[in-house]
Amino acid sequence: MAFNKDKEFSAKRKDQKTFIDDILDFTRVFVISAVVILLFTNFIAHPVNIVGHSMDPTLNNGEFGFTSLISTALSKPDRFDVVVVNVNDGGQEERWVKRVIGLPNEKIECRDGVVYVNDKALDESAYLKEEFMNEMLAQFKAENGIDYGHFNMDFGPVQLGEDEYFVMGDNRPYSKDSRYVGPVNGDSFYGKGVLVLFPFDKIGVK
Repeated sequence: MAFNKDKEFSAKRKDQKTFIDDILDFTRVFVISAVVILLFTNFIAHPVNIVGHSMDPTLNNGEFGFTSLISTALSKPDRFDVVVVNVNDGGQEERWVKRVIGLPNEKIECRDGVVYVNDKALDESAYLKEEFMNEMLAQFKAENGIDYGHFNMDFGPVQLGEDEYFVMGDNRPYSKDSRYVGPVNGDSFYGKGVLVLFPFDKIGVK
């Protein structure tokens, strides 16, 4: 009888130990995962949620993904790169997703709807199509009751400094960018590129 009680007590202690071990294992996994996520989002990549239509058609409102932090640390942005940049807009710090158009020491301007870099017309046909531009101009007129004019609003010339970049949204009538707030400095870049993960049919690197 005493032998059976000892076996029962031993079994209970074993169950308790197994339960405690499970909790400790879960805690270890949770802590390690939290640290990995923290390191990932602060030093490797950071979540990006696209809000608004300034980067249509490249990035659309509601898309979610990650931008590469390490790429920004390892190399300077190049022309046409999609970037996440920290901007001071009227005293308020904001984070914008834009495209690099002008590089340090270049002259940027727009004449008759054509963007020029050092007096040479910039080819933006890889991401801006005529059909899309016409659609956005028609939409802008329907929403505001006035013509926007050229899809690329005339500006400049703007002479960039040694560490200044000119960034613009792809959807020019709906984008607030360097045309309004001026060039951004090299240390303003937060991330480079956006890996879209949602919606699933839009998965890919932009």
